[in-house]
This record gives sequence, structure tokens and C-alpha cells, in this order.
Amino acid sequence: MKFPRNRAVLAFLLLNLLAGVLFVGGALLVSFMRSFGTTPAQLGLLLGAGWGASVFGALAGGHLADSIGPRKTILLSITLIALGLLGKALSRHWLQAGAWYLLGMGAQAVFSPAGRALLKAVVGDEVGSSLGFLNATLSATGIPGAALSGWIVGRWGWPSLFIGKFAIYLVALSLLFLLLPEVIAEVKGHGEKARWQDALSSQALLWVCISVFVLTTGAYCHSFYPYFVQERFAADVQALALFDSIYNAVWMLSNWPAGLLADRVGRGRVATIGYALMGTGWLLFPLAPLLPTTYLVYALYCLGNSMGFYASVFAMDVAAGAIKGRAAGLFDAAMYLGSSVGDGVGGLLWQRLGARFSFALAALANFLGSLLLFWAGKHRASVDETKGTGHSAYL
Repeated sequence: MKFPRNRAVLAFLLLNLLAGVLFVGGALLVSFMRSFGTTPAQLGLLLGAGWGASVFGALAGGHLADSIGPRKTILLSITLIALGLLGKALSRHWLQAGAWYLLGMGAQAVFSPAGRALLKAVVGDEVGSSLGFLNATLSATGIPGAALSGWIVGRWGWPSLFIGKFAIYLVALSLLFLLLPEVIAEVKGHGEKARWQDALSSQALLWVCISVFVLTTGAYCHSFYPYFVQERFAADVQALALFDSIYNAVWMLSNWPAGLLADRVGRGRVATIGYALMGTGWLLFPLAPLLPTTYLVYALYCLGNSMGFYASVFAMDVAAGAIKGRAAGLFDAAMYLGSSVGDGVGGLLWQRLGARFSFALAALANFLGSLLLFWAGKHRASVDETKGTGHSAYL
């Protein structure tokens, strides 16, 4: 296994280590926005708009990765993320902070498809294990990083935290500029570059995107399950925080082995099993009799979530060589769009139809997503028999 010595993997490793030093997750983000006195309605509006910015960012990132190259796209996205952090530090009103939040969400969505496209180009068949190694590193660093962020906010306030993160991202930008290689985009043939039509005409890719859209639309309970836990077990904040710790711990322990397995048996197969495990976790979640049992069931969901991550790589596997960036961007856009729709209507469904209905719907959505992903793999196999596959080169 040679990928840890690859300079692109080293660059992403350093980025993850630096990003995890001062980690800001969902809970801290909500606390930051509420520090401006935002109401739940205003916060919901911002979060929904953030998913919308992510949709456009993912499509833009996929397009730019194929047109100007993944390296330039990554450097652009990190620059925008750094500007968003500086803007948050200087914000004095929730509308200002919200605008910079939208920029950050869009920029992160630009980074994701470009990063996966570059990594796939430079490590080839080891892309799954490489991503698993990087994800495990970020999860491990983010556990103490979140605690450090909370301590800094409590001692010096939010501006100090985001100024610190801004400085860290400037260092990361310099390292990426020095270490990331240029990738030569494969052309469709006779010098003609691929277009969005090529991505949209790939039936296997569309099935992969439909599967993640179905899953994220129906599995909105990931945003609301704390309400159920609090009502059923009278759980306090510390008991709820343990769910986040379990999530990071499971990802840290499982994502790298899952990536190694995915490289051996196929990213689509691992992701298909992951989707099914997530569905099983949500199906069992309301049936757990005790809080410790609920933690175990949630860990099963987290394992499935970790394995299901490789659907994002499978989207590039089923696409032609020239549209790897667009394939990754289209997958991310479908995922963000599903999250936006699901979270947008999920609160209403949770309130009117109850938690158990929502858990059952999430299980159904995950099982259906698993079947659609399996179908995409079958369709890809039938296409590969006649067309074959392509690869990208890099400098």
C-alpha cells in the first residue's frame, strides 16, 4: 500500500489535520448563530439556504474540476473558505454571519468533488483506502478539536475562534499550493472535452444520484432524533453529546477498513451494504428499550453511514474518465438537494405524523436507496461489457 507516500495524499492529510485542530460541527455552528439572537425560524432559513448553496457549489466544483482542473478548483475553494471564516469573525449581525456561512457552505461543496477527482486520478484503484485514511484522520483530530474550539469560545469569544481558523486555512492553502499535483483531464475523443450532457446521459450515474437523493430525502430523522431521545429517556445534553462522539469514533475506526474493502470488492458493493445497515439502524432505533441499547443501534447506523460514503466514489467509477469531476459534483448536488427537501419538510412530518413514522420512512428510504445503488452497479456491469472503462493521467 503506497498511497500514504503520495504527495497529494500528504497534502490532504495535512489539510485534515489542520482543519481538525479547531473543529466546528453542527452544534457549535448553531450556538454561533444563536449568539446573534437568531430565532428558530431565522436559523432554519439559513440552514435551508446553506443546503441550497451546497447544491450550486457541488455542480460548480464538478464543472470546474473538469474544465480548469481539480488543483486550481481546490485552491479556489480553500481561498473562499478562508474568506468565509474571516467574515464570520468580523460579523456583527446574524445576516452578515449568515451570508458568510452561505459562502463557506458553497465553497466546501466546490472542494468535495474536485478533491475526490484529483485523488482518484493520482492513486487510481486505491482511492477508497486513501479516502478512508483521510476521513479517519479528520474524525480522530476533530474529537479533541471540537473541545478546543468550545474552550476558546468560552475564554475569548467567537471572533477569536474564527480568526484562528482563518490563519490555519491560510497555512493549509500554502501547503496545498506546494504539494498538489496538476491533473491532466482525459478528453472524450479527438480533442473534444466532455460536457454535462455526457454526465446526464450516463444511466448508471443517474441511478447512483437518484439513490442518494431518495435516501437523504426520506432519512430526515438524522436531524430530529434528539427530540425522540430526550422525550423517551429524559436525556440531558451530555447524554445527547455522546451520540456525536459515537459518530466520530465509528467513522475513525471503520472508514479506513471500509475503504480498503471497497477497493478490493467494489465501492458500489460496500456502499450498498452501508445503505442497508443505515436502514436497519433507523428501523431498530425506536425499538431500543434502554438508552445504552439506543447507543448501540446508533453505532450500527454510523457504521452504515461510514460504508455508504463510498457511493460518492462509486459515482466516479461508473462515469467516463473525462467527467469524473462532473460525476462527483452531480452526486453531491443530489445529496444536498435531498437533504434540503428532507429537512425542509421533515420537521412538519415529525410533528404531525410522529417519530415512529419518521424512523420507518427513513428505513424505507435507505432500503430503497440500497436497491437503486445495486441496480446502478448491475447497469454499469452491462455497459462495461460493451464499452470498457477509462482512466486519467496526472503530472
